[in-house]
Amino acid sequence: MSKEMGAVLVFGAIALAALIMFALERRAAARRKAARGGREVDVANLIAFGSAAGEGQKTHD
Repeated sequence: MSKEMGAVLVFGAIALAALIMFALERRAAARRKAARGGREVDVANLIAFGSAAGEGQKTHD
């Protein structure tokens, strides 16, 4: 096997691994969204207001 063919195989394996990881993450994100009842949680709110923002309680009485 030539160096070029080896490089193509290594690059192909890396690209395939990246695609598999991307697909698995998309499935996991869909499961997390379904567990939250289909709603999105804004990450900026979580940073500013903590976990209460994920429950829709940004302010406390």
